[in-house]
Amino acid sequence: MQLWPCVLKINTNNDRMAKFKDPLQNMMRRREADFEAGQEPASDYDTLMSDYKELQRMVEEQAQMITALQRESGADPLTGLANHRTLAAELERSLATARRYGRRHGLILLSIVDFTNLSNQLGEVATDAILRHMASLIRQNIRPTDIAAHPRFGEFAIILNELRAIENAEMRASELCNITSNTPCIIGGRSLHTMVVHGLTVFGQDDDASDVMARTRKALASSAPTGTVLS
Repeated sequence: MQLWPCVLKINTNNDRMAKFKDPLQNMMRRREADFEAGQEPASDYDTLMSDYKELQRMVEEQAQMITALQRESGADPLTGLANHRTLAAELERSLATARRYGRRHGLILLSIVDFTNLSNQLGEVATDAILRHMASLIRQNIRPTDIAAHPRFGEFAIILNELRAIENAEMRASELCNITSNTPCIIGGRSLHTMVVHGLTVFGQDDDASDVMARTRKALASSAPTGTVLS
């Protein structure tokens, strides 16, 4: 499994943060400034609300910066897995290895059945929890040489590098599908089992990335049951 590190260089803006360390002192400074400007001093409530709104803006700015940096690093911000750009690059790398050394690799796509409807029913918070849960299960059940990605909502991809036999790829695809389907995600005291389907393509030196992805999506589309169990 390959991890996608993200080195975050965050500007904490010490001048803006310093005033939040001592709210009383900040209030006094504002009153003095209002007095010198000949203005009516703001109430304690107004001062605190102003500080709160500014702090909230700073938190939102930092969150946006973290998300942008994670995307630049090649990681999906929600799951920590590789994003779609990194998946494409890793697929090309695996194909280059296949052409150079005659190796065979595999691509698995895992998809949550009826994901859009499930997301609408459960809401954003629960949906994000399910995706992180599945990402964790996948991460725990692949080899260090494999690449796991979250290229789009409700879908995961795994590149199986260095296959010894086609049967190994089929077995591992079935195992990952069973694990992610049968391991419940606990949300608000409820146990949610999501149905997961998979598509698999084994590829080698004569293949190209677009064909590999198209074949895998075709295999995925032909194996889609319906339904989700919530208890």
